[in-house]
Amino acid sequence: MKKLLLFSITLIIAIAFLSCGDSGKDESDNLGKESTSDFQKRYGIKSGVIEYIITGSQEGTKTLYFDSWGMRQAEYTRSVLSVGGFTKSLNLVNIIDGEFQYMINIDQNSGTKTRNPILKSIEQLKDQKGFNEFGEQMLLSMGANKIGSENFLGKDCDVYEMKSTGTKLWVWEWLTLKSETKSGGININLTATRINEGGSVSPEKFRIPEKVVLNEVDIDNIENEMREENK
Repeated sequence: MKKLLLFSITLIIAIAFLSCGDSGKDESDNLGKESTSDFQKRYGIKSGVIEYIITGSQEGTKTLYFDSWGMRQAEYTRSVLSVGGFTKSLNLVNIIDGEFQYMINIDQNSGTKTRNPILKSIEQLKDQKGFNEFGEQMLLSMGANKIGSENFLGKDCDVYEMKSTGTKLWVWEWLTLKSETKSGGININLTATRINEGGSVSPEKFRIPEKVVLNEVDIDNIENEMREENK
């Protein structure tokens, strides 16, 4: 049961990471500067808010706030995860801002601070110039293959599939508008219900909540430990 729950939470994190889309920037000190060059874009939209519903093994809602072409983003998720008769409430905030990513459990006033995982992909794929090319290469590097196109919420989406995790993604402007994951008896669906393009986002959304205690961890060590757990 512990391994199944760990796998479920890992899968949720993986889906969130896949939603990160593209980035073409490797200098965190330039994040606050306005720019329209493709190399400094992570999404094809400068700012916005997307609201989602989550169904299946995980039930709830998620709201994505992003600015600076996606170089700053915050995901607020309230849901209940049900796996094999075990139920766990999740009240999470995931903030990516510059060099670091903050994954916070609001109910426990605790969280982790890790190096932004997107930066690792940027380094590996630094020869890719335009954000379209980089975004596709990042998905391909994670085992995703484009299987078609589909209109969703009035947006023309590219549809990608990751057989290793049983995941399908509907991607528009390198933002995931919809995902379906079926793996190990777990079925999680993420579906956008409202898209607010170009709206201003309050800086408060990207700030660490007060009283939260952060532990800094090495994401590579976590990945290695999870691989050992799943052996």
